[in-house]
Amino acid sequence: MAQVTALAALPVQRAAVRSTRPSQPARSGLRLTVRGRRVVALLALLPIVIAFVLIGTRAAQADAAGPTTAVIKVEAGQSLWDVAVAIAPNEDPRTTIWTIKALNGLTSSEVQSGQGLIVPVK
Repeated sequence: MAQVTALAALPVQRAAVRSTRPSQPARSGLRLTVRGRRVVALLALLPIVIAFVLIGTRAAQADAAGPTTAVIKVEAGQSLWDVAVAIAPNEDPRTTIWTIKALNGLTSSEVQSGQGLIVPVK
């Protein structure tokens, strides 16, 4: 028969296990508070706001100048198409007619002989 030997239970010592993680996270030299983050965000947005303001003022200046206009007198037998072709020969007469109608508050394209019209001048 086989002999069974009893081994005495010896206390097991565990080896000291070192953690691979540092006890505190590595911190860079710069640490921002909530107030500091807000300041940085505002400084980052500042150039964008300045760009929008500059673009807006340029657009307002362009609108303020507006188109230059002149007043002409419609001659006998002349239609709004004839007027549009006479004042802007290199442009589409339909857009010129639309502009003339808008400047004068006209609802139709009918004009009378001797009528004064405000027309755009380029």
